[in-house]
Amino acid sequence: MFGYVTIYRKDLPPEAIDRYQAYYCGLCDALGRKYGAAGRMTLSYDMTFAAILLSGLYDPETRFSTGRCVPHPVKARPRAANRYLDYAADLGIVLAYYNELDNWQDEHSRGSLRRARKLEQFLPALQAAHPAQCAAVEARLKELSALEAAGSSDLDALCGCFGALLGAVFQYQQDLWAPVLDRLGRGLGGFIYLMDAYDDLEKDAKSGSFNALAVLHHTLGADAFEQRCHELFTQQLGICAEAFQLLPILQDSPEGQLLYNTIYSGVWCKYTLIKAQRDKRREAERRHA
Repeated sequence: MFGYVTIYRKDLPPEAIDRYQAYYCGLCDALGRKYGAAGRMTLSYDMTFAAILLSGLYDPETRFSTGRCVPHPVKARPRAANRYLDYAADLGIVLAYYNELDNWQDEHSRGSLRRARKLEQFLPALQAAHPAQCAAVEARLKELSALEAAGSSDLDALCGCFGALLGAVFQYQQDLWAPVLDRLGRGLGGFIYLMDAYDDLEKDAKSGSFNALAVLHHTLGADAFEQRCHELFTQQLGICAEAFQLLPILQDSPEGQLLYNTIYSGVWCKYTLIKAQRDKRREAERRHA
């Protein structure tokens, strides 16, 4: 359920892409430094966004440098380091652990079970360091699992669980901005949950796994289903954007440029790609019918 919150590169100048790369590589570096090779494997665009969001809001002292690493040994890459990248690394481990457990329970993937066991050793320290966030993640995932096990078609409840989870993750501290970050996370989390269901629709139908959009897909025609999905995605991103506009992050700041690009353009990239592929398959089926 990760990988949907990224930038739209064509709308960004080279210096902005370099800044994004610095945060992405900085998060990878923090994961490796704190959690080793197993940590690096949890690197995600979603937690990179969280690090940029919190950095743009709280404006911490950030060290920018360049360096080489195992994946990129030849060309030095830009790299950022600050407290929010460390925080994103911590919560990224927590989310990855539960994601691997979910994959093991749903698909009985032994690889997911092995990865979950490698990450499990870090959980006690992370729960001690971030008790509110870790408790919220575990509680919301239990609620979500119960809804899915019951075959719920209540999209508000399903999106609400994952949205509340991400809202808790975005709250680094309880201050003036915590309710706004919670609201932003709820909208973005709802979008991620629905986008994951939209992406996995055909795979879940074949395997018999739960999918939040399956009922809509079965009851609506193809065109009506696509229209309804677009409406649902827009609704969740509207909640996210409305909250984001309340934060004191300037659009022309380096972080602001990346955040505006992600929320208003980047998150739609995967949807556009999946829809285009699905439309192409539908057209091919019509021609051969």
